[in-house]
Amino acid sequence: GKIIRPAYKYVGSHVDFREIDEREYTMEQYMLFFDIDGTLLDEKEGIVPESTVRALHQAKKNGHLLFLCTGRCKSIWPKDILEIGFDGVVGGCGTNIFYHGEELLHATLPKELQREVADSLVVKSIFEENGTFSAKCQLFWEDADLNFDKMALWFDESSDMKSFKKQWENTFDFILRDPTFYEVVPKGYSKATGIDFLCKRLEIDRAHTVGIGDSTNDLPM
Repeated sequence: GKIIRPAYKYVGSHVDFREIDEREYTMEQYMLFFDIDGTLLDEKEGIVPESTVRALHQAKKNGHLLFLCTGRCKSIWPKDILEIGFDGVVGGCGTNIFYHGEELLHATLPKELQREVADSLVVKSIFEENGTFSAKCQLFWEDADLNFDKMALWFDESSDMKSFKKQWENTFDFILRDPTFYEVVPKGYSKATGIDFLCKRLEIDRAHTVGIGDSTNDLPM
């Protein structure tokens, strides 16, 4: 983008405003990628600080492109954060990408694979209605319309996560987010692959990107 700034003429120890002219300065455009949880979103307060919103607006005013870059899938993208004015979203750790409201990429899992994974989760007691661990589950595993692209799995000592991980480690990357939480993403996808996709699509050099995050799923950025 091009930024117009005034060039002031110094006379002695002061600025002579009578001789201000305008000169054109060029600011290189960058794509800025922001994680949501723990980065934009203050997890203690549950809000995006007003100072952060002002900084985002200023970056956009300066001609940069703003993107959310999150592990969250589309169904749980916070509306109030989207309304800040982002140009697009890299969601689901790179499995779903939007730019100016247009879906550019959506990597889906075959239905047969989804069902096999879901059944395996129940067998390994990672999700079980009467188990000792109450997971943050947003899916009803027996639903005929079961549909997911990646997973967030919470587990405890009653879960056989070790054998589940071994069963699926050639199909998914397991990102340990904390001692009882894996983010599970189809191999070949990450926040970094989402950024690379947009670089190619928008013809912007990778060197003109900035990724900001706070967790292990942000490391590929």
